[in-house]
Amino acid sequence: MRTEEQLPAGEPAAPGLKANAIGLPGAIMQSVTTMSPAITVAFTVPFLAGTAGTASPLVVLLAAVVSYLLGYTLAQLARHITSAGTYHSFVSRLLGPRWGFLAAWAYLLFYPVATAMLCGLFGSTLHRVLLSEYGWDVPWWAPMMLLLVAIAALAYKGVELAVGVTVALGVFEIVVMVALSVWGLCQPGDGGTSLSWLTGSGAPTGNGFFLGFVFSIYTYTGWDAAASLGEETSDPRRNIPRAVLGSIVILGVFVVLTTWGQLAGWGTRDIQGLVDSEQIPVFVLAHKYWGALWFLALLALLNSIIGGAIACMNASARFMYGMARSGALPGPLARLSRHQTPAAAIGAQTVINVVVGLAMIATVGLYNVYAFTGLMFTFALAVVYVMGSVAVWRMYRTMARHEFHPVKHAVVPFLGSAALILVAYESLDPLPESPFVWALPVVVVWMVAGVFLLLVRRRGLDDESPASVNGVVSE
Repeated sequence: MRTEEQLPAGEPAAPGLKANAIGLPGAIMQSVTTMSPAITVAFTVPFLAGTAGTASPLVVLLAAVVSYLLGYTLAQLARHITSAGTYHSFVSRLLGPRWGFLAAWAYLLFYPVATAMLCGLFGSTLHRVLLSEYGWDVPWWAPMMLLLVAIAALAYKGVELAVGVTVALGVFEIVVMVALSVWGLCQPGDGGTSLSWLTGSGAPTGNGFFLGFVFSIYTYTGWDAAASLGEETSDPRRNIPRAVLGSIVILGVFVVLTTWGQLAGWGTRDIQGLVDSEQIPVFVLAHKYWGALWFLALLALLNSIIGGAIACMNASARFMYGMARSGALPGPLARLSRHQTPAAAIGAQTVINVVVGLAMIATVGLYNVYAFTGLMFTFALAVVYVMGSVAVWRMYRTMARHEFHPVKHAVVPFLGSAALILVAYESLDPLPESPFVWALPVVVVWMVAGVFLLLVRRRGLDDESPASVNGVVSE
């Protein structure tokens, strides 16, 4: 393994993906749009209101702190390893190929599934809005399939185009949703505008508070998406850590403000009305404050879904590409197009989107997909983030030991992982109602299947070379 003096300083070691295709702003927006700001306002806040009540702004603030601790560990890894394979590459390099495979297996429950979820959400949202506002009964699957084709085409054409689109969509949705939230704070409903949420007293139950906490961590998942573009970002050792942490700060401020604004605008004395609203609450508020211009909120939400789907496609295709390049997935998935994009992985991801999207809606229901997958993603990513925290300690005790700092590389990773595990545990006592109660069992079954597959292909992993794992730091 390389010593700290031998660590390369700049160029990505694996040729193929287009180097220096995007800069820091594009990397930041890759993570921000993956976290889908407007979706948070439209779908997360009603769920949080039903679990954490008026304490929801405190819940999302604390979740931002935990996410920052977790993001800090990734930033420390990205300072020395740049790879499209992200956590698979990091964990494989530092803890061994077997652990890297399990990290990747857990990760496969996030980005590939998130892309399918967002496309399904796009279809269900258009179906609901067109039916309620105009009486048009458009099948939900038609917009879903249309978006799938569009994001696959963008991803194939090149990362510059795809990221450029996500930047434009992300800025628009943030501006619209912040404006609506400020309106809510300035012209609040019954209960007025108050900072009483800082005490946490508005939560109906302790379990509800922690369940909302777990779901809020999902709100921030996606901050790691910038790392998947590390081989295509200029000065990645500097810009990827900044993009990861910067995106968490940006979305943290946004989520706290918009959660507070939506609750205040609706009326803190009618939280149950917000939870039970047949219309998406953010559209109700947009009608209330903006009248005929309410459609700006609809455009912001649709932009958020599209931007998030593009960002997730970028991340998931490169994650699969990185795994295929190392031998953890079939080699053909590492094939590139003439645009220097992972064309085979994009094709495979598109097929996964169709199958998984339809299957999720069939099993948990059209309007439960977002909340169900949110809990599932959080439990699955907890496995990945804990491994990443251990990998940070390993890196700075071996290959970068001259940089080791006990707070940065031991205390912070431990606190982030411990908080994540504690919150997840507390959220399960008592168990949530169906179908959300099945989120954890799905993750457990998936990980058991991963362990079985690991045992079957154990010899192949033993033969995996470190150089092929990450494509950046070679022996």
